[in-house]
Amino acid sequence: MPAFTLNTCRHPDARAVHMLTPGAYARPGVRHPLALDLGTSTVRLWSPIRGTVVTAPAVIAPGPSGRHVVGRAALDAVASAGGKPTWPVRDGVVDNFFACVYLLRVLSAATGRPRDDESPVLVGVPATATVRQKNMLIAVVRRATGGRVAAVEEPLAAALACRPGPDCGDVLAVDIGDGRTEVARITDGTVVAAERADVTNTVDQIPAIVACVRRLSAGPQRVRRLLLTGGGATHPDVAARLAAMTGRAVSVPAEPRLATLAGLRLLLTR
Repeated sequence: MPAFTLNTCRHPDARAVHMLTPGAYARPGVRHPLALDLGTSTVRLWSPIRGTVVTAPAVIAPGPSGRHVVGRAALDAVASAGGKPTWPVRDGVVDNFFACVYLLRVLSAATGRPRDDESPVLVGVPATATVRQKNMLIAVVRRATGGRVAAVEEPLAAALACRPGPDCGDVLAVDIGDGRTEVARITDGTVVAAERADVTNTVDQIPAIVACVRRLSAGPQRVRRLLLTGGGATHPDVAARLAAMTGRAVSVPAEPRLATLAGLRLLLTR
């Protein structure tokens, strides 16, 4: 029996898609744009109002007054009162629509963004998400923020943040998250293919990632470089093992957890 299953997403006309570049979503006079990375365990937001990243656990729970609280306050409430937490994101996609709206509404307000502001909102979406999952995410963010929402594939945002050189050729982005691990092949600034590795061996998912890398590397043009992002990229031996088992150079950004958000921020600013 294989140690993993695959959810493969192909983009046959990907080269016809407009290549994203820094500032692609920047608009003169817009005061409250928002970049959003909604993960299974953590949500990260950036707005120029504060100029810093707001990071919080992606959880809500009943507070001491009976009103729901979010993030660290929710974890504290669970620890002190034993309430039941709700984690509205599962496997990197929205699992509970209304809980997710509430979570993002509270955290968006914490950035200083006015409610129902129509400024652009960019949200990262897994490259292997289905159309329904992507549409659900956009609907949640639109309901929570009132903004004009666009979804950008997370590996593409991360690659943009790492600014690969023009002569680097194709890149395989490996995103190791808490709920989803996926590998995406990026060609000419677009995701042309992606696979999700669902690993039953949670102790060591490197062999499953390597198998995805080999399949996505197939073709006349060899992919020479891997870009490693997500919380799993912080483990000390992951990059070295992937380099040894795939025979490819591995790049890891200084803050791999923030790579997707950094790319979204670049798209929103000039």
